[in-house]
Amino acid sequence: MKKVTVFALLTLALVLAGCGGGGSTPGPVGAVPNATVNTGDAVNPAILKFEMNVTALTLTGVSPTVTTGNLLSKPAEVEFVHQAGTMEPLAIVNIPAGTYSGATLTVANPEVVVVNGTTPTSVPATLSSTTATVTFTSNVVVTATSNSVLNFDLDLAASVTLNGSPTITSATVAPKFTATTATANPGGEDDDSGEIDDAHGSVTAITAPNFTIQTKSSTITFATDANTKFKDGLTQLSDLKVGDIVEVDGTTKSDGTKLATKVEREGGQAGDEAEGVISAVTGSPATSITIAHQVSSSTTTATTIDITINASTVFSARPDKLNITAPAFDATHIGKGQRVEADAAAAGTPLVATKLKLREQGIVGTVAAAPAPTNSAFTLNIDPTSAFGKLSGATSVAVTINNGASLKTPPTAGATLLVRGLVFVNGATYTLIGTREDHN
Repeated sequence: MKKVTVFALLTLALVLAGCGGGGSTPGPVGAVPNATVNTGDAVNPAILKFEMNVTALTLTGVSPTVTTGNLLSKPAEVEFVHQAGTMEPLAIVNIPAGTYSGATLTVANPEVVVVNGTTPTSVPATLSSTTATVTFTSNVVVTATSNSVLNFDLDLAASVTLNGSPTITSATVAPKFTATTATANPGGEDDDSGEIDDAHGSVTAITAPNFTIQTKSSTITFATDANTKFKDGLTQLSDLKVGDIVEVDGTTKSDGTKLATKVEREGGQAGDEAEGVISAVTGSPATSITIAHQVSSSTTTATTIDITINASTVFSARPDKLNITAPAFDATHIGKGQRVEADAAAAGTPLVATKLKLREQGIVGTVAAAPAPTNSAFTLNIDPTSAFGKLSGATSVAVTINNGASLKTPPTAGATLLVRGLVFVNGATYTLIGTREDHN
């Protein structure tokens, strides 16, 4: 069962411990990668989108280990806000055996979207530093068969200064990352230790039983086996075509390779897919929505994307691996502030959604004193100056934590928390079902 996520926004220290590492200079031809490098985000509630290119990653060697060169094969475009409270692959790589004391990330081209009034607005963003250096609290020892996971968590609140009030006019960016490591544990992972959830990308190669996808930031090759589940028009690997847009869940095997546990086709070669936070809803029931664009399969740089909803649009709200009955998500239960994914059979403006999926997001608030908070339910009071508060107009969100889930940061009245989960709307009432758990 997937853990539930509640994060203390004010506890931002992540401790790098034990063994493992990330990044890679090219290894021998055919070599199995020995590390997965992930990125994640400790959210800034005022920011709706924060995208940045990670152009280089080096690890600092401890003598006699030499400092690596750039471990990334190419620059990676990363949108951090949608990662709030979770980790996604930046690169899957080979790293030279040795001992390392830290890492340096080189970045470029920041993009910041905020909400001015009720309108998503892209503001000029300037880098005051193009590098971020992380000193590991314990040296990292890497071997050829480490099967390691190295996580870089962006502290967005400390990394971005927003200028102007109440109208935000610009942003200054000085990226600050913290880091953790883990050794992949097949069958017992989370997203920071070898599990991959909801990897979106286009299929670039198929060589049974393997296939490769290209995401916005990484190239990932997955193996399949008799237990791999195929969905949405796929019944087996041979149904998959190069160019298909897919969503993949996977795990890291003991030899470091990735195994797909679920493969879902989101669109064919001519299809399109876009994710973001709803900023406008037209009609009741809804006939169209506008989203503040975060991630898509296309190369669009648009701040917002218009999406048409019709009688053929299939709505779904997947509560990940939690065994729960989700509230309604359909054309009459949809609202501003929800994070969604729209899949379309063809690119276009507006995008005509064949499928509309409710996606996880991070919501920041203060735990209300009444009703008295418990580990299974509490209320978050929403900051009206946050992006979610401005879009939704909600002053509070009722949070439900799945029974039996691990809660690392028990909610206490007055505490500021980041809760990651699925947000539902019924009229003007917002509720959230938590889907993961970790402190941040």
